[in-house]
Amino acid sequence: MRGEAWVWLIGGLLLVSLWLREAQLFVIACILLLVAAVSYVWQRYCLNGVAYQRTLAQKRAFHGESVPLTVEVRNDKPLPLPWIEVEDTIPGGRITLQPAHSTPSHIPGRRLLTMLLSVRWYERVRRHYQIQCTARGVHAFGPATLRTGDVFGLQTQELELEQEDYLLVYPRIVPLEQLRLPSRSPFGDVPARQQWLFEDPMRTVGVREYRAGDSPRRFHWKATARAPDQTLQVKVYEPTTTHRLQVLLNVITSEHNWSWQGYDPEALEAAITTAASVANWATEHGLLVGLAANAKLFHSSESVRIVPSRHPQQLMHILEALARLVPIGSMPAESLVELEAHELSYGTTVVMVTSLANQALLQQLQQLRRKGHQPVLLLVSSEEQPLAQLDGLPAYAIRVQDTR
Repeated sequence: MRGEAWVWLIGGLLLVSLWLREAQLFVIACILLLVAAVSYVWQRYCLNGVAYQRTLAQKRAFHGESVPLTVEVRNDKPLPLPWIEVEDTIPGGRITLQPAHSTPSHIPGRRLLTMLLSVRWYERVRRHYQIQCTARGVHAFGPATLRTGDVFGLQTQELELEQEDYLLVYPRIVPLEQLRLPSRSPFGDVPARQQWLFEDPMRTVGVREYRAGDSPRRFHWKATARAPDQTLQVKVYEPTTTHRLQVLLNVITSEHNWSWQGYDPEALEAAITTAASVANWATEHGLLVGLAANAKLFHSSESVRIVPSRHPQQLMHILEALARLVPIGSMPAESLVELEAHELSYGTTVVMVTSLANQALLQQLQQLRRKGHQPVLLLVSSEEQPLAQLDGLPAYAIRVQDTR
């Protein structure tokens, strides 16, 4: 019953008691009037000074790790809250909270963490949970809804809290032996001959005059402007024998890249795990490793592309990019290979991780080999399938169950 209806009912009862001169009816009417007044005051001020805080012990976690989550309800006023209901939106799927009672949400892939509390004046109540990080990705916590009212339960008030907190979970990493790749030189022989010198574009050691065939990316415009006759100058990079490994990831899991068709989550997660495991292996063996994928990053318009580097944090940058990856292909896999071919240093090992391998992709990988690179195909599938003859292109079949 609405508050206006209660007022009219109590007012009518009070008039009837006065007209009939019924003392007991008058007392009942006064009590109901007092109840209505208390209910109105409680409903008006119950959410004043109420705060809700959600605290994640850490913002990043590895696959399988447990992260503490603390939620706090604070009442900073002298009016107590006999009851307050909290509904906080939490990730669904394989992300679980323990101990917690969650209910389905109207948002796909989300659930509601429900709490019913009693908070006295100037009191704060905390609840502690453990998040089991068993799914890669960026997981959002929030928004939340606070619902409370008077002690009689006649009226309620709601407060919507739009703030969200994010937990980034890195992809799973498994040994290459588990993927049934050769334990020694899984991606072919790493060039060891000292006369095979590569150039490190991150280290410029000088300039020289332009020669026919030099890449436009080597132009040094400031040195050209300082030259006496303004002869075109190009950068000279430091030679190095450190080998490079570039991981290319295809996120498309269906023959036709139609967004309405969705994607195969098991095949995609297996491909991401494979890419992360390859990058981890390359880092452990001292290789310069990079990553590129035909996908965008979460809450960003940038494509996934990390140039090969020996930086100590390179592996973490790659894992974070794989965790933030959006499972929607931005271009065909063959276009990704063609685009990356213009940026690769000579002799780079290119590991193509994909669940689909059409003729156009195979042709682009063969083109890389003719340019002096070392392409390797890792084909991820739910069932073991024999690889067709690829004209000398190294290829391995990765089963989805081997990545778990």
